[in-house]
Amino acid sequence: MNRASGRRKGAEAGARRQETGGATRGLSDLFRALVSASGRGGMVSLADQMVASATNFLTGMIIGRACAREEFGLYMLCMSIVLFVLDLQTSIISSSYMIYSQRLSGRDHARYLGSTLVQQWSLALLLILLLAGSQLFLGLGIGPRQLGPVVSSLVAVIAFIMFREFVRRVCFAGLMMLHALLVDCCVALLQIGGLLLLAWQGLLSTRTAFLVIGLACGTASLGWLVLNRRAWTIRLREVGVDFRKNWLFGRWVFASGLLWALSMNLYPWFLAHYHGVAAAGAWAAAYGVVAIANPLLFGVQNFLGPRIVQAYTTGGHAGLRRFVLRVTSVYFLIVLPLAVLLFFFGGDLVVLVYGAKYAGNGTVVSILAVNLLVTAAAFVLSRAILAVEQSRIYFMANLVPLIILVGFGILLVQKFGPAGVAWGNLASTVATAAVLLFFFSGLEQRTGDGSETA
Repeated sequence: MNRASGRRKGAEAGARRQETGGATRGLSDLFRALVSASGRGGMVSLADQMVASATNFLTGMIIGRACAREEFGLYMLCMSIVLFVLDLQTSIISSSYMIYSQRLSGRDHARYLGSTLVQQWSLALLLILLLAGSQLFLGLGIGPRQLGPVVSSLVAVIAFIMFREFVRRVCFAGLMMLHALLVDCCVALLQIGGLLLLAWQGLLSTRTAFLVIGLACGTASLGWLVLNRRAWTIRLREVGVDFRKNWLFGRWVFASGLLWALSMNLYPWFLAHYHGVAAAGAWAAAYGVVAIANPLLFGVQNFLGPRIVQAYTTGGHAGLRRFVLRVTSVYFLIVLPLAVLLFFFGGDLVVLVYGAKYAGNGTVVSILAVNLLVTAAAFVLSRAILAVEQSRIYFMANLVPLIILVGFGILLVQKFGPAGVAWGNLASTVATAAVLLFFFSGLEQRTGDGSETA
């Protein structure tokens, strides 16, 4: 009995020593794994993320510098619509495709991709109709009066913007990282070149910018579709069956994505309502500078997501817990230097990137820099919750930002303007992370052996 107890205590002490040094080892392991991943397309994936993020960043910089603050504010409002739509698309279609496409090959895979293409364009058509209908409300004076022509442009191109993102997800699911990189490089050349040409001719506005963005996305993604025409086959009788399968898997993920997208993307609209479209432009400048971190954030997330699932598959709850503790520390250390840079010099970076007309946004960037660090922890916890198939818990956690928005987020925006938006974002991320941590700390007791599904 004493020997057994001694062995158990020794094992526990060893586990504690392993966790104590886990952050240091985890940091070196992570970088080593990222480098060694180049043979499997990992570095190509990171390069693709850098191209996509750089394209978005340069697009905002060109519009912010060449146009008035009001125009940049309109761009931010419409981009919040685009981000909302892309979040829904990922939840409804891409997340399911990422899972089920891995289990199919040959003709079955081609038919499933064909069914998903039909679902994709059906969703795009529905959203086009909704956006067109929203112009009736703009005509009644609901919303900024300058938004009508921009929404008209968005109606014309939203399907192409959505399809470009869908193509990227299909490439990721099939590990065709080079295809994704080529598509995004094509978009970057057409989009940035077109915007610079319009700015040089004095024709750049939010309306013309979205037309260029849509043209670039449509050219690249439709080109990919034609070049890969043998990879998909449409069988209409199977479209409904595949949609039901996707919906059963993704309904809670969709509901969670809907809540989060609504909670985060409504803030700029309240800002424009209370403080004008120019204030939304100031927020766009601060948010755009913080987006410099996106290649690093998304690159690490793309790597960590599958590893978290693998940790649970191979080690159960105990292995998942140890891995989450270690990689949370690692992720924090990776993001920390960039967050510190933004915290202290973010205001200067806003002026450097977007011009002197956006001076005075240092406080907003500092708050968002702190939010970066919390986001790192929240991401790891959210993927751990999904790894054990507890998507209902994930849904409940995503209720928190909406409660904060309704409870005091709108008041923060009304009183503090862009800084209030930043405080609302930070409060939502902190509260969501706290809820996820609460559920994760008792996950083993709630789920037993982890076999329960949502």
